[in-house]
Amino acid sequence: MKTALCFLSILLAPVLGFAQRPQPATSPGLKKITLLYTNDLHAHLEPQKLPAVSETRLVGGFANIATLVKQEKQANPNTLYVDAGDFFTGPYISTLTEGAAVVDVMNYLQLDAACIGNHEFDHGWQNVPKQFDKATFPILNGNIFRKGTDQLLWNHPYKIIVKNGVRIGLIGLHGRFAFYDTISDEMIQGVEARSEETYLRRYVQELQGQTDLIVLLIHQGIPGRQSTTGTADVSRNLQKDLELARHVPGVDVIVTGHAHQGTREPLEANGTLIVSTNALGTELGRLELVYNPKTDRITSYTNALQVVYDDVIVDDPSTVEAITRWKAKVATIASEPITTLTLPLTRSYGEESTLGNLVADAMLEAAPEYDFAVVNSGGLRQDIAAGPVTLGNLISAFPFLNTLVKLELKGAAVKSIFEHAATLTNGVLQVSKGVVFHYDESRSVGSRVTRLTIKGVPLDDNKTYQVLAPNFLADGGDGYAGFKQALTKKNTGEVLVQPLKRFLQRFPSYAPALEGRIVRQ
Repeated sequence: MKTALCFLSILLAPVLGFAQRPQPATSPGLKKITLLYTNDLHAHLEPQKLPAVSETRLVGGFANIATLVKQEKQANPNTLYVDAGDFFTGPYISTLTEGAAVVDVMNYLQLDAACIGNHEFDHGWQNVPKQFDKATFPILNGNIFRKGTDQLLWNHPYKIIVKNGVRIGLIGLHGRFAFYDTISDEMIQGVEARSEETYLRRYVQELQGQTDLIVLLIHQGIPGRQSTTGTADVSRNLQKDLELARHVPGVDVIVTGHAHQGTREPLEANGTLIVSTNALGTELGRLELVYNPKTDRITSYTNALQVVYDDVIVDDPSTVEAITRWKAKVATIASEPITTLTLPLTRSYGEESTLGNLVADAMLEAAPEYDFAVVNSGGLRQDIAAGPVTLGNLISAFPFLNTLVKLELKGAAVKSIFEHAATLTNGVLQVSKGVVFHYDESRSVGSRVTRLTIKGVPLDDNKTYQVLAPNFLADGGDGYAGFKQALTKKNTGEVLVQPLKRFLQRFPSYAPALEGRIVRQ
C-alpha cells in the first residue's frame, strides 16, 4: 500500500502533459488501475468560456465529462471515477434548485464515489441529506457529525470497490479549517466537523486487512492564496494535504478539492500521491496506477489533466436531456430581463473589479445612510458578459443566499479587517464608492495597508463607522475576525441579489468602470 520509488525519479513529459514513473506494466502479476477524478465542479453543468483556459474555445460541461468517463470505462473496466466535493453553487440552476438539479445530473456521470465539500452546505445543513438521498452514486463523509452527538450527518464514511482484483478502500472526509472558514455560521448551526486526521487514522485502521489500496477523497485545501495577478504554487496551495499525508500513514492516493489547484505532476508525501484539478469541470484527471500484489506497493504511475474542450467531445445525450429538463423548470425566473451592459462585469481576487464595485454599490444604495459597503471577492463567482443581463446572470455571479447585514464598527476594527484583506489569504475586500484602499504586498502582514480613506477622510481608529456586509463576512467568514468586534449588528434578512437587481434595473444601460478604489502597490 505504498509507492515504491522516490519522488525525484518522476519524469515530466511536457509534450504529452503527464507525469510518470517508467516501469514495465507487463511484468507478471502486476495490476493496472485507472483513477479518473474531478473536484470543485461548482454546478457548471454546461460548457463555458474561461480566458485562463482558452480565449476562443468552450470548456467543461457535465455532458462532456460523462462522455469521457463512459468511453474510458467501456474501453477499460478497471477504471473508477471519483470527485472531491463542491459540486453545488455556481451557475443559477444550483441556487434555484438548492442543489437538486446538480445531484440529478451527476447521476449520469457514472461516479464511483464523491465526498462532501463546503458549498454543499450553502442551503443549510438540513438540505444536505435531503439532496443526497436523491443520488444514485455513493457520497462519502466520515467526520461531519450532528452537533453534540456521535451521529454522522451522512453515515457513509467509506466504501470498498474491487477493480482488476484489487480491493480499493475509498474514504470521504472534510477538513475542519475549510469547513469553519468558508461556510456561513448559520448554515451549520446543527453540525460540527471533527479532526480529519483523527478520523482518517481510524478509518485506515478499520480498512486494514479488507483493502489493498486506500484512496482518500477530501475537501480541505487552504483558501486561495494566489490572486489574479499572482502565480500558482502547487505545494503551498495543497499544504494541508501534504501535512495530512505526513501525519497519517497508510493512504496511497489523496484526491483533494477546495484549492482549485491542478496537479499536472502529483505531489508525494510519506508514500502518498496527491492529485487535484483546476476545477469547474475544465479538466478530467487521470491517474493510472500499477500495483504489485506481492509487494503490496504501487510500483509506477502516470498522471494527466485532460482539458475538456467542448468542440472535440460529443455530448452524452442522457446528460444533456437532464440538463435541458432542469433549465426548463427554472427558465421563468432565470430569464427575467434586468438591464444591458456596455462592457463585461469581471472579477479580481487581488484588485478592484467592476463586478465587485457593482455589488458593493448596490448594497450601499439599499442603505445610503451607511458609510460604506464591502463584499468578499470569493463571493463573486462568475463574470457577466456585455449585452443583455438576466436575473439568472446575477444569481450565477453571486449565487450565495447571503443577506445584507448592518454593523457598527470602531475604526481600529475596520483597519484590522482591511489588513486581513491585504494578506490575500482569502482575497481582498471589494468596496463601495467613497472608499480608497491601497496596500503593499511586499510589507509584513499586519502593516500592508498604506492608505485607507472613507469619503475622502483617513480612517480614524476611534471613530464609529456604519458598515454594510454580507452575513458571511459579518459572522467572521474567510478569516475576517474583525467583524466579530461589531458594536451593533442587524441582519436585514434581504438576500443580496435583491438590492443588486433593484440597483441595475435603474439603468437602461449600465457602464462598468474601474475607479481606483483598490490599488495594489
